[in-house]
Amino acid sequence: MGKRNLYLKTTPVQEAIDIYRSEVEKRVELQYETIPVTESLNRITGKAVYAKYCSPLFNAAAMDGIAVNAAKTEGASEGTPVELVFGKDYQIIDTGDPIHEPYDAVIMAEDLLETEDENKVKIISPAVPWQHIRPVGEDIVAGEMILPGRHCIRPIDVGVLLSGGIVEIEVVKNPTVAIFPTGTEIIEPGTEPKDGDIIESNSRMFENMAKVQGAEAVRFETIPDDYERIRDAVKEAAEKFDMVIINAGSSAGTEDYTVHVLRELGEVIIHGVSIKPGKPVILAFVNNKPV
Repeated sequence: MGKRNLYLKTTPVQEAIDIYRSEVEKRVELQYETIPVTESLNRITGKAVYAKYCSPLFNAAAMDGIAVNAAKTEGASEGTPVELVFGKDYQIIDTGDPIHEPYDAVIMAEDLLETEDENKVKIISPAVPWQHIRPVGEDIVAGEMILPGRHCIRPIDVGVLLSGGIVEIEVVKNPTVAIFPTGTEIIEPGTEPKDGDIIESNSRMFENMAKVQGAEAVRFETIPDDYERIRDAVKEAAEKFDMVIINAGSSAGTEDYTVHVLRELGEVIIHGVSIKPGKPVILAFVNNKPV
């Protein structure tokens, strides 16, 4: 394998992305799992989610104060206050309490005038029907779509799902990614470098980039420039993981074996992209797994 691998044509970046994405969509079948909503942050919904319950479930007070029948407050003004009697004309309520008939409005506590009788209050302005009341389904209506499919779940979405009665949700399984640094000249961080040594760092960057995107990444030990060892590692990883990243070995050096391995095991879609650094990048498939 001492022969140089020459790639004479490079593909523009966006074109390479579009070509490879199209191939991924044709070859890769997404897997799904059902998990608790409370553990779903940053996961991708597998399908649209519909509310089980309304929120609120009942007509609810939006303010602390008293529940009244608006008709009984007509004519209230500073000159002619209207007196209301507890139990007959009003009930004391707090924010979030249900509002039942015959009451259809809420007057804020701040707008009440006290009287000598603790069971009576006066008001100086009339209430209107549904004043300071949150109607059933104001936020969420049972049966409506609350999240679309292929949506990345945010903190606010967790709250909406729970409010809508959803406690479990189908999400796309996080892909597993195998990462292989390669190169006889590569040494681990913390090792004293000698002439010709290169401290390995790219695989750690790839590992964390994958994790940020929600993947479960596993970094393996550096593989020296050995065709059989690289081939065997890639072959095994493509059977166990959803995606494989091989760091290095894609250029035209006499010991750059990656493209030969990928052609033997699978299919190379792109070799060479119009970008620096990264011009020799290879986009391939092994067992229909992106490599």
